[in-house]
Amino acid sequence: MHPSLRKAAILVCGLTVLSALLLAGCGKESAGKWEIALIMKTMSNPFFISMENGAKQAAAHLDVTLYVLTPTEETDIEDQIGIVEDMIAKQVDAILVAPAGSKEIVPALVRAKQAGIVVINLDNRVDPEAAAAAGLELDAYVGADNEEGGFKAGEELAKLLGEEGKVAMLEGIPGVDNAEARKRGFQQAMAQYPGIEIVQSQSAHWKQEEALNVMQDILQGHRDLDGLFCANDMMALGAVRAIEDAGKTGEIFVVSYDNLEAAQEAIMADKLHATIEQHPDLMGKSGVEYAVRLLEGKELPEKEKLVDLEVITKLTVEAIWEEKQEQER
Repeated sequence: MHPSLRKAAILVCGLTVLSALLLAGCGKESAGKWEIALIMKTMSNPFFISMENGAKQAAAHLDVTLYVLTPTEETDIEDQIGIVEDMIAKQVDAILVAPAGSKEIVPALVRAKQAGIVVINLDNRVDPEAAAAAGLELDAYVGADNEEGGFKAGEELAKLLGEEGKVAMLEGIPGVDNAEARKRGFQQAMAQYPGIEIVQSQSAHWKQEEALNVMQDILQGHRDLDGLFCANDMMALGAVRAIEDAGKTGEIFVVSYDNLEAAQEAIMADKLHATIEQHPDLMGKSGVEYAVRLLEGKELPEKEKLVDLEVITKLTVEAIWEEKQEQER
């Protein structure tokens, strides 16, 4: 068995979370009529926990067996490829994958398709040029328009700045589809405002601690910084710590992406000013639903499903929290 299985963050077998990380004894006869593998990038980011929860909800409703597997690190592309290979060997019926490497994952997905497995791409897109070159035809894509999300974030930051000032960006992993799309969208938004200058753009690889260090360096080089876009909330949480440590909370507007609970708390504390919600729970839920439709020989309503994007501000968070309190009463 590939070492990646020992690194799997969670294994859902027969819709029950098991403490064991091995797949032995977890065959189709143990539960649902189909076996579906949800292969994500990490379980250290709450975004993917939300995706998992949506997938589990759909799996329970549709009576399928769901395996949820991830590499140990979001950047461990080879380990994720190994997990895909393990699921091919196990002969699962469908693979839902949020690729850690948009290009690197392609050969493994080609092998999955050759084995007759339904393959649905979630969240981060498989690189279309690499897929075309390899003859890979995915069964569906479920995710968000990341370029539109980056644009919305940029528009919100411009509004906060009064359409002028110096801004920076913390990027995701270079070359990864969703990171590049958010970067493009943000740059397109900024290009509309002659009074706004992007003074630095640097990757923090989606990571909170790395973002803290990168932001400290940016603040050293640009003491007059007015705004910041972080391509995910985890990086934003690191960046706002750096801003706070520099005594600049309230002086720099920060907009990010994902709408994690910790980001909402930062918004309510006036450390973060907006984030983009892209509903990962609906990605997971729709991914399972699409897989089952295809396995049952039914047509999909559309081959590409894009979830709605929302700009989340302090007013939005107040409404979300109030609704939660009402539900808990």
